[in-house]
Amino acid sequence: MLLVDTADEGAILRALEFPGVQGFTTNPALIARAAGAEVLSLEEYIGAARKLCTLSADIGAIRHLMIQAVGDADSALEQAALYRDELRAARDKTLWMKLTPTPANIACCPALKDMGCATLVTAVFTATQAYVAMEAGADGVAVYLGRLMRLETDWENQIETIAAIVKSAGRTLLLASFPDRQTVDVGLRYSRDITAPPAVLDELLASSLSQEAIEGFDRKVAWKG
Repeated sequence: MLLVDTADEGAILRALEFPGVQGFTTNPALIARAAGAEVLSLEEYIGAARKLCTLSADIGAIRHLMIQAVGDADSALEQAALYRDELRAARDKTLWMKLTPTPANIACCPALKDMGCATLVTAVFTATQAYVAMEAGADGVAVYLGRLMRLETDWENQIETIAAIVKSAGRTLLLASFPDRQTVDVGLRYSRDITAPPAVLDELLASSLSQEAIEGFDRKVAWKG
């Protein structure tokens, strides 16, 4: 699963032209940035998220949309109901509700599943967080791999253990926080499910060796204008 990490509608539409992109992920910082604001009220945040759901309902190429719940667990359930409503009867789409790793948030995974939503516990940095999320019935966890690599000297053992826990449960390990293509290369050792910002997405097919080969092939064919 390849997703673009943005809440900007134009960026989402452009990203869908890239091969393999199946949808997008958001969080409060991305939604505020797309709105040109430092901080959003709860009403503004939910309104912006609902607009993204309406956009998704009308675009067949969007198969996965991941929106972070804000506030307490009851508010998360209310938000999920609103987002599901915006998607209407759109088929072949999975609405993922992203939840931060707190006991109350993770405990509402079964209720969200009953509503037809998938659940992703986000901002996971430890194996125990991943373990509790899996035991509570979450459909996946999101690890900020770039940040983990930057801040933890033992990051390799951490991500290997998290990946093993999620794989044994048959769930999704979504990797995020990619500053560049090289970090994506590292992440692919552990999971095929990634979300990348638009600038990094554009780099995924870049290779100087590939470009050299392409130019060599082109020199063998006389193109006519």
